[in-house]
Amino acid sequence: MNALPRSPASRYVPLMWLVLLALFMLPVLLWMVGIPVPPLVPLEHMTAFHTATELFAVVVAIGVFAVAYHVRDRRRVMATLVLATGFLAVGLLDFLHLMTYPQMPDFITPNSSQQTIFFWLAARLVAATALLLYVALPLMPRSQEPVPRGMLVGALALVAVLAWVGLWHEQRIPALFVPGEGLTPLKIALEGVVVVLHAATLLVLLLRPQLMQRPGMPLVAAALMVLMASEVFFTLYDNLSDGFFVLGHIYKVAAYALIYWAVFIESVRAPMAQLRAAHRDVELRQQRYEQLIDTAPDGVLVTDGDGTILMANRNLERLFGYTRRHLIGQPVETLIPERLREHHQSVREQQSDDISERTMGQAPDLRGRRLDGTEFPVDISLNAFEDQGGRRITAFIRDISDRQRREARIQHQATHDSLTGLPNRWLLHDRLAQSIAHASRHDHRIAVMLLDLDHFKMINDTFGHHEGDELLREVAQRLKDAAGNDATIGRFGGDEFMILVPEITDELQIGELAQEILAQFDRPFQTGPTRQFSSSASLGIALFPQDARDANTLVRYADMAMYEAKRSGRNTYAFYSEHLDAQVRAEQQLQERLKHALEHDQLALHFQPLIDARTGAVTAAEALLRWNDRELGAVPPSRFIPSAEANGLILPLGDWVIRRACQQLADWAQQGVDTSICINVSALQFRQPDLVSRLEAALKEAGASPERLEIEVTETVAMADVALTREHLSGLKALGVRVSLDDFGTGYSSLAYLKSLPIDKIKIDRSFIAGIGHDRDAEMILRSVMGLGHSLHLKLVAEGVETAEQLAFLRREGCDLYQGWFYSPALSVEEFRATVHSQLDA
Repeated sequence: MNALPRSPASRYVPLMWLVLLALFMLPVLLWMVGIPVPPLVPLEHMTAFHTATELFAVVVAIGVFAVAYHVRDRRRVMATLVLATGFLAVGLLDFLHLMTYPQMPDFITPNSSQQTIFFWLAARLVAATALLLYVALPLMPRSQEPVPRGMLVGALALVAVLAWVGLWHEQRIPALFVPGEGLTPLKIALEGVVVVLHAATLLVLLLRPQLMQRPGMPLVAAALMVLMASEVFFTLYDNLSDGFFVLGHIYKVAAYALIYWAVFIESVRAPMAQLRAAHRDVELRQQRYEQLIDTAPDGVLVTDGDGTILMANRNLERLFGYTRRHLIGQPVETLIPERLREHHQSVREQQSDDISERTMGQAPDLRGRRLDGTEFPVDISLNAFEDQGGRRITAFIRDISDRQRREARIQHQATHDSLTGLPNRWLLHDRLAQSIAHASRHDHRIAVMLLDLDHFKMINDTFGHHEGDELLREVAQRLKDAAGNDATIGRFGGDEFMILVPEITDELQIGELAQEILAQFDRPFQTGPTRQFSSSASLGIALFPQDARDANTLVRYADMAMYEAKRSGRNTYAFYSEHLDAQVRAEQQLQERLKHALEHDQLALHFQPLIDARTGAVTAAEALLRWNDRELGAVPPSRFIPSAEANGLILPLGDWVIRRACQQLADWAQQGVDTSICINVSALQFRQPDLVSRLEAALKEAGASPERLEIEVTETVAMADVALTREHLSGLKALGVRVSLDDFGTGYSSLAYLKSLPIDKIKIDRSFIAGIGHDRDAEMILRSVMGLGHSLHLKLVAEGVETAEQLAFLRREGCDLYQGWFYSPALSVEEFRATVHSQLDA
């Protein structure tokens, strides 16, 4: 910390002490050297001089009494009172000394040198004793403070006794001055006692450094030195006109002046300085408080117990639009909306004596009113305190408009879907629970409808998530338009939506609403400036209370009904019925068992031979997945493949087929079976960006030849995204894998696309083969397809050949390969190997 700045007077302290030391040593030097001091005051003026100096001493002594008695140091009450009453006695004794001076008119009794010297010595001894006690008395607790009047009476009693002795019994006092001879040894001894007392006082003061550091104590020390010099002078004079006599009086009044100055500094000036400093500190604190209040982020006002505004800060002006000058003196209800003022005033008056601290957030839904009449939400913190003016209430007022908007936005985000703005799953369940409770009390029915977009995943995967999101937004808007204001529309998750109808009359009403909702999908959806999608949806309906009485079961039953609508051909709706529960349970069991079979390698590959139509030789085999479960028995692919596609198992299932087929190729190569294997790739597998790298890894792991592997892709999948198809097929060809276009003729391929794709074979769909011999249009299409394939230098494979007539037709038209039950169904690995070996043996 920086040291306090020194006052200008403090620079002269060393010089002052040097002067005082010189004054103190002057009488000693004069006495030791023996230099006589000439008369300093003419004899004819001595009485006037003596009177003036003594009157000054009396006035100063009484002044010391007045200051010290009435302005007492709280930490040194006893010492201050001793000094005050002591100097009262000194002043009175000096007055008696003055009035009994021989050159003065007789006072009460005839004046004499004996009287005046007696009162002089009494005053000096009392002064010395009072000063000694003043510096020697310790600090005292306030509980032990003396009674001022008692000490005052004691001082007056002492003066009265001494006056009685000095005025009426002076003859009993030993001689203190002998005319013609001078001072007696007793008088000189008593002056020496006074000097000793002053020296002892000075020593005590020097031994108490903490006391010496007080503002007036250095002046007391200086006064003691001057008083000791004065007493020395009064031991050296020979008569009342002596120079030592004059110097003694001058030193005495100078010492008294120093004592008065010291007492004044101790009792008045120092406390006043402290008071001024405290006042400045209070002003500074007040200024800082006002600055703090003005810079507070909240509006701050102070009212009295009656609700009158006493103070307002700058932010309160900003919040409410009023100036502080306008608000001061107004009731606090000025800041409250008019419709709430009477109630607020009533509550405030009732609780005026009980208002305690209230923090922000304890009183919700508070409103403020601006100067322009607009209202806004506020939060208020209150605190009560007492001051000289009575009870005061401090209010911190905060505008919470932004906070409420943020909270509302967070609440909306927590309960609504960010994409469509519809209620999310959590809010839908909450609304459903409320609807069930209301329907139970009022005995009416509600409907829960679950809607799922048909083939949405294909749209999302093919055209990207952005297009899928735009489609979901369009669907959400159309659902709101169709369902009306009474229903709750929400996004249940993914491409599923829930429509909650809180009050229905019968199933016919819900059926009509379902038809109206599905009719919204008749029009194409515009998802961009130039892109349109045709989409459909499947809708499932469950009713309260006839189907279920709790929210979770209702939603589950609506979900079952929705999947029933999908199994019924999609783009339709279905109500929940009891038989759906069994179907769903069977579907769940099928999915669980299929997952178990995949994890425990309980699936198998069978192989259907591909036959050269001209030579009848087996040239390849199509790998077909078979599953024989210990609980479900033999499950046909037509049942478990769609289930795998629905629950996402089709990808790990496809990977398993690829790895097992590659391993089989490697095994056959070691066994001398020179046969290729064809693998069907699902739509989801084909859309995987790393399809080619997965195939390459499987071939390397098994050690199989890529030239013996053939991938079959359906025409529909290949044409869904021609760019992706071209990329994947080119990668497969670069790897050495051959490619077949499966189910040719059922899709929408064009010659341009067909020509641009790196295809090795096309497989004619079995629906065309079934028409041979009785459907001339089918035969004509077959001829055209085979002619097209040959013109593009592609091999032709016919699927589903079951009769000799069909085979004969295919041979005549130049078909390269065929497969079907006419030759053989799908065979196990052992059966297929036996068939190939028997052909070689033949």
